Amino acid sequence: MSAAPVEIRLGAEIVSQPYVLDAAAAKAYGEGIESPRRRASRRSIHDNKDAAASAGFVAPIAAGEQTIAVMAQFLADNFGMRFVRGGRIEVALTKPVLFGDTLTSRARVERIVDSERAELKIRVENQRGEDVLVGSASVRTRKA
Repeated sequence: MSAAPVEIRLGAEIVSQPYVLDAAAAKAYGEGIESPRRRASRRSIHDNKDAAASAGFVAPIAAGEQTIAVMAQFLADNFGMRFVRGGRIEVALTKPVLFGDTLTSRARVERIVDSERAELKIRVENQRGEDVLVGSASVRTRKA
């Protein structure tokens, strides 16, 4: 998390640095969530080019929860404990993320409720400008 969370004000927009979700990033994420191993390895659209091709994808695709994790990390980096303690996130995955896609996370402060919470519109887009995740989040306006 960043040391200095962003100032929360109505209309503020925060944009991440581009993040390349390549095979190495997907492998590291997969190893992190599968350690210790909880299920048997199998070829899937998430780690095998042939399996992805037979499902109609031009490359393996990232697991949906990895895209959600990219957004959650972006919120934690920018809002710190105001997100980690008491924050909320609600998302829909709208397009698959292919290995090699470059993702940019965005958040916009849409509303401030009772000086206690900020409601955000959030999204993650790929290098083609397509939304791959859309949703909303809320963060505390004061330090937790």
